[in-house]
Amino acid sequence: MKTEVLKLDGSADDMVKIRYAARLLQAGALVAFPTETVYGVGADARNPEALARLSQVKGRAENKPYALLCPSLRHAEELSTGFSRLGHKLSRIYWPGPLTLVVPRRGGGTVGLRISEHPVARALLTQCGFPLATPSANRSGSPREPSTAEMVLDELQGDISLVLDGGATWRGKPSTVVRVDNTGVPRILREGVVPATEIMEVARPTVLFVCTGNTCRSPMAEALCREALKGAYPQEEQVLPFRVQSAGTSAAEGHRADPMAIEAMGEMNIDITNHRTRALNPALLDGADWIFTMTWAHRESILKIMPATRDRVWLLSSRSEDIPDPVSKSIEKYRQVRDRIAHCMRDVIRVIGGSRA
Repeated sequence: MKTEVLKLDGSADDMVKIRYAARLLQAGALVAFPTETVYGVGADARNPEALARLSQVKGRAENKPYALLCPSLRHAEELSTGFSRLGHKLSRIYWPGPLTLVVPRRGGGTVGLRISEHPVARALLTQCGFPLATPSANRSGSPREPSTAEMVLDELQGDISLVLDGGATWRGKPSTVVRVDNTGVPRILREGVVPATEIMEVARPTVLFVCTGNTCRSPMAEALCREALKGAYPQEEQVLPFRVQSAGTSAAEGHRADPMAIEAMGEMNIDITNHRTRALNPALLDGADWIFTMTWAHRESILKIMPATRDRVWLLSSRSEDIPDPVSKSIEKYRQVRDRIAHCMRDVIRVIGGSRA
């Protein structure tokens, strides 16, 4: 057979072509299409005959599993036995995008899962409504990554039913593949678009403290938390060192800590003179495993803009009391706030210690 090629040009006709490709996949055919990394060749992951044909075309053993592109996070989670803390975190940060997560598979073994950010891939998966086994659209062992439809045809002409030609891919290199489980430590199986060093940094268990201006309460909490962690988790016992951060819901970037906060912390031999303010943003919230707010109002403001953080946002005080803002008050008020925050750290250590995986 001759492989059909449909050029996508951004017009309304593109969806007609994508729906046609979805019907072919539903019927068990093989279809190549662009992702943000390279062109992939997709097969219905539920169809054993389509998977066998895919292995034949790729030239790889039939018992070698394929990573799956999923239409949504719900589909991905249904294929696994449940995402770990780290799995949820990496999916928040990188999905849709060029990261494949290898997780325990429902029924045994493991499975690689990914949600693509490319509009063609996303539209196709949505039309299919099921995961696609999607290796790169070339022969196994090929030295070239297929970043254009022409490169796909060079290797797979006549062996697949259709190529959706969406132009050159954005990245031109494969996704990064990371295995995650309940240990909380990522295992890099293949370095691709996302650097391994970035994955290891992002994977660190992260605590975020939030106040308003990020000049006094949250910087004090950040510093006090670091001190508490030194005692609770000696360095040699840590699987991954904690990352502790702070930010403000109304903070301006780059300002120093409040002088009285610096003084109050200095009385405990804790130096926060190098602190610089940061504005709270979605990236900080996505990267945090535990978010502690000084007041109920801070918590509600976070939930209003990002409801999905609900399971990770805590009021710092376990007594459900606001930590008052000492700005423009006496040094004694700063000391009182400092001491209240220090008292709360015992509960912070308990919370993060009981849910690190």
